[in-house]
Amino acid sequence: MAKAFSILLSDPFGTDSETNSLAAFRTLASEPFGGRYRLVDFILSSLVNSGIYRVGVLTKSHYGSLMDHLGWGKDWDLNRRDGGLQFLTPFIRENLDHNAKNNVDALISARTFIEDAKEETAILASGNLVANIDFRDVLSYHEKSDADITALYVKGRSMGKKPSAVKLEADGRVVNAVDGFTDYTSLRVFVFKKEVLLQLLDRAEAERWSDIQQDFVIRNLNDYRVYAYEQTGFCCSVNNVEEYYNANMALLDEKVREELFFGPYPVLTRVKNSAPTFYGFESKVENSLVADGCTIDGQLKNCIVFRDVVVEKGAVLENCILMQNTRVEADAKLTCVITDKDVQVKEGRVLSGYTSYPFVVEKGAVI
Repeated sequence: MAKAFSILLSDPFGTDSETNSLAAFRTLASEPFGGRYRLVDFILSSLVNSGIYRVGVLTKSHYGSLMDHLGWGKDWDLNRRDGGLQFLTPFIRENLDHNAKNNVDALISARTFIEDAKEETAILASGNLVANIDFRDVLSYHEKSDADITALYVKGRSMGKKPSAVKLEADGRVVNAVDGFTDYTSLRVFVFKKEVLLQLLDRAEAERWSDIQQDFVIRNLNDYRVYAYEQTGFCCSVNNVEEYYNANMALLDEKVREELFFGPYPVLTRVKNSAPTFYGFESKVENSLVADGCTIDGQLKNCIVFRDVVVEKGAVLENCILMQNTRVEADAKLTCVITDKDVQVKEGRVLSGYTSYPFVVEKGAVI
């Protein structure tokens, strides 16, 4: 068991938050992904696979679907007497007249969880990161560097529209941070010595800090030993509909699937048993991921299809994401469309978006 605990942020808590209609009535971390997963499954699996079994999930609002998905953490081996999974739900602190308005405020409200943790190392991460991370290697690097703070980064890629870039010395120490794209871009995943994190929480409350990366890390480059660890392999952050769409479509690349799902560490999720998918004699499926329990009589090309979806004869879908219990009736034509759960598209309807602006059909809609 790794000598670390973790706190996951299920939402942006107002910091750099972006409009995302798919997260209007659910947390960002609980957005369905890849035909059978939720976004939170990736970071949570990375923690558990690395021997980290004390995890607190900071929630903001609309977290019912997240709690329903995670439950007591049984599917991630987190239903434990010592440690395990704990929801850190929002509440009004005694000395404030509002709920958490930013990620620092939310983290301050979790101070008791941090103080009670037996482990002396803390991992802070967001639940919207799609990656398969070996935290054993990260913690080893953190310890060997004698770092107070370790930030994970990717090399040669921009993470989203608002990249947070870092400049490094030869030994990996962070010496500066800039807004914009450089060779090293932060993933907003941080490893802290527990005592350092508590010191920073004291300052954060007194000085009204508002962002973990900007105030806890960048502001303190000269006061603490801050190092950076390079994360390799496929990695992306999902904040808005465009990023959600692109991340799902990336799974149609065999190399991406190999990096995420076929390494030494599996991506765990809540187990649901369904019947195999039925493909009709006239169905045609090309370069698509289709979950169990579906009935496919139409045509699919470059699509991600979740459980219990029905595509009737004559329907043609290209570059689409269909969430659970979607029904597309005969002769409908869909291009670059995302349907939320329980959507019904009537016979002969034509819906079209674009790769950079997919058309989203809200949950339970009938078109």
